[in-house]
Parts: sequence; structure tokens; C-alpha cells
Amino acid sequence: MPKELITHETGYPDAWVCVCKNTPVDHGFFPCDKNGNEMEPLKGSDWNGLYVCANCGRIINQSTLEVVGKNPNTKVLA
Repeated sequence: MPKELITHETGYPDAWVCVCKNTPVDHGFFPCDKNGNEMEPLKGSDWNGLYVCANCGRIINQSTLEVVGKNPNTKVLA
């Protein structure tokens, strides 16, 4: 099975485009834990560079843009 990758807008590496077509100005992306639940990436925390798509729940490795999981019922911070 091929790896699923998100992309970014041409010339804008921080303007991610998810497989579901979500972008930062639409639903956005949030730092998350390995289960896809939103978290604060505080110094000393166990955050490992993952983000969750707020539209479809895909869990994305920020370094590689690889989709490493999916949680359609992600928990968000209040």
C-alpha cells in the first residue's frame, strides 16, 4: 500500500493541503498526540511533531508530510 502524503501550495511550504483538500484557512491543522487528539506542544511535553487535519482527522508527520494515521473523532482542546 503506497504511503499517503499531503502537499502544500506552490511556493508556500507552510500552506498545507490535506488529501481531503483542507487548508490552514479552511478548517486548519492542530498539533496532536499519536492518537490524533489536539494537544499543546509545550517544551518538555511528549509532542512528537504530529498534526491532525481538523476536517478529516488524518494525522500528519510535519517533517515528512506523511499521513501516519487517522482519527475521525479527534478530541480538541476547549
